[in-house]
Amino acid sequence: MLRPVVGFDRWCWPVCDPASGLGTTGIGEHDYWPMLPRLLLLDQRPSESGALPTLNGPRARPAGDRGLRFLDVLGAVGIGDELRVPLRDKHGLWGCLDLMRSSDEQRFTEQDVAFLDGLAPLLASATRRSAAAAAAGRGESAAPQSAGVFVLDSDLAVRASTPGARAWLAQLLPPGLPFGEIAAMAPIYNVASRVLAIASTSRAPSTRGRDLPARARVRAANGAWAMIEADRLDPLERTVAVTIRPAAAQDILDLRLIAHDLTVRQRELVNALLDGSDTKAVSERLFLSPHTVNDHLKAIFDKVGVRTRKELIAALAAQ
Repeated sequence: MLRPVVGFDRWCWPVCDPASGLGTTGIGEHDYWPMLPRLLLLDQRPSESGALPTLNGPRARPAGDRGLRFLDVLGAVGIGDELRVPLRDKHGLWGCLDLMRSSDEQRFTEQDVAFLDGLAPLLASATRRSAAAAAAGRGESAAPQSAGVFVLDSDLAVRASTPGARAWLAQLLPPGLPFGEIAAMAPIYNVASRVLAIASTSRAPSTRGRDLPARARVRAANGAWAMIEADRLDPLERTVAVTIRPAAAQDILDLRLIAHDLTVRQRELVNALLDGSDTKAVSERLFLSPHTVNDHLKAIFDKVGVRTRKELIAALAAQ
């Protein structure tokens, strides 16, 4: 639908964990798969032109931009211009729409940027609703029970890994996708890149992205949920340890609640219900009248698409 209006020949739509703004999966049509680790590494640097953590709204590549994202990756495959659209709402960054044109095509215009700026809230809402659907239901099979660790260097090359990490990577492999292992490693590259970016800006003034966590919740192809986290590996300089473990139930519940656009108060109420509280107990716990509790419940039912408390609990507690 967008191509006839805006015009582009390559595109990518990464989906992010809204708590960290780090990519977990995505779709697209592009030809820079072998260079994806380098692109993801640069995309977390606040100093890099067009880096995702610094974007407040749609942005086309400025004329004369000599950033490393273009010099090292995009320009190397013949891309001449890029229009990036961060998909944010009150809950965080849900994804980013990247549209690209070849170097022999016209550049994106201010009208293109304005059009995508108006469309961005709708695209963010659609991505959030997609996350709600993806977070629902049970996995088809059990996840690896143990945690695993990858050790990556400053170029995101894997220097060591545990059997548990390799077992998780096998779960994350998208079936039938060319460059599937690179795609499966993408969230691992992302969390490691966040740590490396923080280390490189530790003496710089505070910037967006610097205070965000280096962690992401990722759902495997079989439905199992993993929590991927990264930290520096001291005393080795610019070396990162990335841990993959089964995600805790509360981690996934939190994602489900914001994916359904529940307010802070509504999320508190749902957590009270899942603890087994009835209306009277919820009222006392949250200092609300029973009437207000019931009003909140009606709004929650509508957002989640259920009709009763039993259906709500079944929908949100499913793991």
